[in-house]
Order: sequence, then structure tokens, then C-alpha cells
Amino acid sequence: MIDLRSRKSIEVATLVKWEVPNFDTAYISDYSTALSDGTNTYTNIGTLLGVSSTVSELTSSTGDITVNLSGVPTGQITDILAQEIKGSNLTIYRSYFDAQTHQGIDFVPGGDLNNTTTVFKGIVTNYAISDSVDNGSGIAISTITLTCASLVEVLANKTNGRRTNPADFPGEASMDRVRALANSNYNFGAP
Repeated sequence: MIDLRSRKSIEVATLVKWEVPNFDTAYISDYSTALSDGTNTYTNIGTLLGVSSTVSELTSSTGDITVNLSGVPTGQITDILAQEIKGSNLTIYRSYFDAQTHQGIDFVPGGDLNNTTTVFKGIVTNYAISDSVDNGSGIAISTITLTCASLVEVLANKTNGRRTNPADFPGEASMDRVRALANSNYNFGAP
């Protein structure tokens, strides 16, 4: 558990790692400056990044989260739509900084971005693109809204098991009694 009781004030940054297959991985944050984890640099886009609220729990739970990316150049929307957005991986981190010095508050000594905790891991299940035009300047602004399901939800919806249709196993003798056993009740574990 992170103990921040000794701090008078802190700054919190949201970092998003969006991995689109066969495309570049996006590293973005809403902090005032660029942040680095030693290998990757999270580009600061400030208020152009919006993340729906999250719930802090001791155990992982199901739930969706929405990420808004505003200010996307209109010319790049076609490039983005050509990518495999649905099913791409998205990870959200939260970093903590001293409000006076803007230095990271290290929770785990000895690594890069030690002040970072994972808030959400999931996949993009849907997306929407909306456009608006500033009437004064005539500039078009595009916003991509990503709806993401947590990995816990994805695993909870996964169908497990094995097909037991004899047609799926032609010539397999062990499948001959499947029909006869299909509606039988067994008292497993009985003496």
C-alpha cells in the first residue's frame, strides 16, 4: 500500500501505453513534462488525454474504462482507422510527484519510474471518432474515444472446455460413450 501521509501535497500523472498490432506503440501522459521509464518516453499531451474514473480495490475486478484522445490531426484519422484498433492492448499507469520539486516519489527504490503503479490493463473493445470545428479559427479537431475491457473481464467471458461431439473426433474410440453419458449424474468423490 502506498503511504502518502507524510506529504503535504502531491502531483498525479496518468500514463497510457497503447499497443496497436503492426503499428507503433503510443506512450502518452497528462503530466506537464515528458516522462521516461528508462526505455520509452511518455509524451505529455496534457488535457488532450482523458481517462474515465477508476476504482482502487485490493483485488482485480471486471469493468470498462474509457480513454479520450483529443487533438488528433484530421489528416491522421485515415491512418489510424487502417490499424487494428479493436483488440489492441492498453495499460494505464499512475505516477506520483512532489508538488514542490516535481520529483518522483519513489515507492520501490532502484528502478526507473519507481513512483508508478499500474491502474488498468485491458484491451480495446470498441472505439469512436468524433469531429468538431472551432467556428472562430476554422480548425477541425478530432477525438478518438477508446472503450476498454479489463483483462479480468476478458478472462471471465472466455469459454472454457472441450467439445465432445463424436463428429469432432472421427475414429476416436474414447468418444463412443459420450451420447450415453451426456445426461447422466455422477456423485464425484463419493466412497
